[in-house]
Amino acid sequence: MGEATRRGGAPKTDLEKGYDAAEREQIARVRQGAHRHAVLNLGRARTAGDQSARTDAVAAIHAEAARVLDDATESFLRAARDGPAIAARIACRKGCAFCCYVQVEATVVEVSGVAAVVEKDAALVRSVLETAPRVAGLDALGRARARVPCPLLRDGACSIYADRPRSCRALTSYDARRCEDDLNQPDVPREPTRTFTWPRVLASAATEGIRGACRDLGLQDCTVELTEGVAAVLRDPAIVARWLAGEAVFPEYKATRGA
Repeated sequence: MGEATRRGGAPKTDLEKGYDAAEREQIARVRQGAHRHAVLNLGRARTAGDQSARTDAVAAIHAEAARVLDDATESFLRAARDGPAIAARIACRKGCAFCCYVQVEATVVEVSGVAAVVEKDAALVRSVLETAPRVAGLDALGRARARVPCPLLRDGACSIYADRPRSCRALTSYDARRCEDDLNQPDVPREPTRTFTWPRVLASAATEGIRGACRDLGLQDCTVELTEGVAAVLRDPAIVARWLAGEAVFPEYKATRGA
């Protein structure tokens, strides 16, 4: 298919192994669609006359990628021969928040979209701004050891569920007890928790497309840690305009600091 050489494309990842030609073609469509939509709306954001219009254009990229991911995942579960069995195995439920104590890798587009939602709720703003200094500089293991919950967690559930990042949308565990063990004993070596990989593949494809669009437009295309990124936008809403102008204003996400 030559996907690696297409604009906004990227080589297939190990996650894509095991899917048939039609499914791989869908992955490519998600990647390319995310790229096209991001280019269009980033262009609109750069020429917007006010901050509200700029924010709306960037947030639309996140919203569309989330919609595509959700629709494609639901379609897979309905149409695949083993779809019903997979759906029955997924252990994620409202109130199960063991995974809400880890770092969340997100694009600048997602951070901007989430911040636009959070800023409407004073309690969430306080929660993000109070949590950000507590997790700043921690690597993934340090964050797990600190047991600092996501600042958007409220009463055991995500307070921005409809607008949550793709990393959160794509994490679908088959074993909630293992997730609990990972939270309570982060230093204990164990095999990775088994998850449903299809949404992870689609989320990765969308991220590749959006980051490719940023590169094509000369924008900083790194991913950032969600809490730190949202806090940066809440502290200084003009940071998004500076990013759109081509400045590298967000700290790059690293699972291990200094790596």
